Amino acid sequence: MSASDIAIATIKQEHRSLGTVLHTLRELVRKIEAGHATADFGMLAVALYYIHEFPERCHHPKEDEYLFKQLRLRTSELDAVLDRLQSGHARSTHVVADLHCKLVHYQAGASGGLRQFHEAVDNYAADMLAHFLQEDDVLAQARHVLTEDDWERIAWAFTANDDPLFGGNQRQEFTRLYQRITRLAPRKLKPGLRAGSTSPPL
Repeated sequence: MSASDIAIATIKQEHRSLGTVLHTLRELVRKIEAGHATADFGMLAVALYYIHEFPERCHHPKEDEYLFKQLRLRTSELDAVLDRLQSGHARSTHVVADLHCKLVHYQAGASGGLRQFHEAVDNYAADMLAHFLQEDDVLAQARHVLTEDDWERIAWAFTANDDPLFGGNQRQEFTRLYQRITRLAPRKLKPGLRAGSTSPPL
């Protein structure tokens, strides 16, 4: 595989990892609100912790520092979309912090707490899906803009990541979340769902 293939595959893999966690989080909250499950606040909290710990603190900053920065050096034609994506990264940090607050309010028994948390989770998931689609377009255009040296630097940065949930060194605090994901994943996806997989579902 070329450096561009490796970099793009790794970035898209990390998008799928976040998509998987968001799918699981939405399903958990939906079942609670429908009365089909009791609230597992520990599970909800660890899902948000993963989002904060890996996508927010590792994935998004590396896109800004390596992929987007290099694209801006090579062309100005993508500046508008890169501005939107980087604004989305900055906004996402505040949205995730708000999700934590809404979970605390819900756990504390605030009136409408579950409904507000559910709406916030759905909105964040929808925003991330739209964000990923824009980044897919940028990655496709980046193939025609970046040099092999650029891609080698980006690939080096992203392959150094160690996803604490889907990576080869899964951290203990995420074990229960991973087990819940394997139970909620559609049957056709389960054979490829394992810690360290290069193709997490969704």
